[in-house]
Amino acid sequence: MNGRVRRGIASASGAVCIGLAAPARPALAQSGEVPARECCLELLFTIGGRALALGDAVAARTSPGSLFVNPATLANVHEDQLVVHNADTSIEKSNTFSVIVRSEVAGTFGLSYRLVDYGDQEATDINMIPTGTVSTLAHVLTASYSTSVMSGLNAGVSYKLYQFRQDCRGFCNEATGFSATTHGLDLGVQYLPAALPALQLGAAVTHLGFALQVVNSEQASTMPVRLRAGAAYEAGHHFVADSAIAVWTSADMVVNPHDGRTYLNVGVDLSLDQTIFLRGGYGGGGGLTGGAAAGVGIRYGRFDVDVAKSFVSSPVDESDPAQISFAVHF
Repeated sequence: MNGRVRRGIASASGAVCIGLAAPARPALAQSGEVPARECCLELLFTIGGRALALGDAVAARTSPGSLFVNPATLANVHEDQLVVHNADTSIEKSNTFSVIVRSEVAGTFGLSYRLVDYGDQEATDINMIPTGTVSTLAHVLTASYSTSVMSGLNAGVSYKLYQFRQDCRGFCNEATGFSATTHGLDLGVQYLPAALPALQLGAAVTHLGFALQVVNSEQASTMPVRLRAGAAYEAGHHFVADSAIAVWTSADMVVNPHDGRTYLNVGVDLSLDQTIFLRGGYGGGGGLTGGAAAGVGIRYGRFDVDVAKSFVSSPVDESDPAQISFAVHF
């Protein structure tokens, strides 16, 4: 993102508006996806090259990146992993780091940290003379756990610690410099029916938690709660006898309980010998969370690389969001 866009977004944020709306709000609000009183909108952004390429239709299938949508999908991750996701959009630049550890006895654990950087803004006095620098950041720490509760049924939970903050280096005005913190939970289930191995089902409620308060309780904003139900089906076996080729189709229905809005995400994942992956999808959410996307993935030995690009421009910039993910298996 260019510096003018970043400065424009940051300068338009004041006190509560920065903490509650965040610089991400213009792109989402214009699409009508979120009501005016939701906070913590970084939690709604798609995380990972695979998820972006599939239109964020990832609630049903097992993958390390799906934990941000449905923590129950961690249960069938069979290897310890270190995963890094990098996102570059017109609104923010973010890096997400995840460590996933599996225990045959206790289940699967995940710990993730995400840093969202909205850039720096120059602070000036009444004579427009520079006096300092204002940095706007969001931090999200996520601890996840998933296990099998019975044959084919997995359950998972994620605890999230969210903080939005402005920091000043030098001298800034009184309205600049604050931090606001809140907590949230994701709860999810995944079902893999033994009688139909080509089908995977998932459901989750995400971002349950306390309102984010910057000034006072009257101005606090609610967490962006979403209800999600997804299904994935391997359709390739109906058309191709070669077991090295798989074609997974997936769809997620997402509901915003605050205003009743519902949208559909869909994706197709073509894998060749579980080594090369070609993906495409469409997110129905609008703004930076919607639109068509495509990507590729490569698995080589202990390493995975996923790259994706979305073909949607935001209201504040004409560039298209892109993400890359890198994983190491242990």
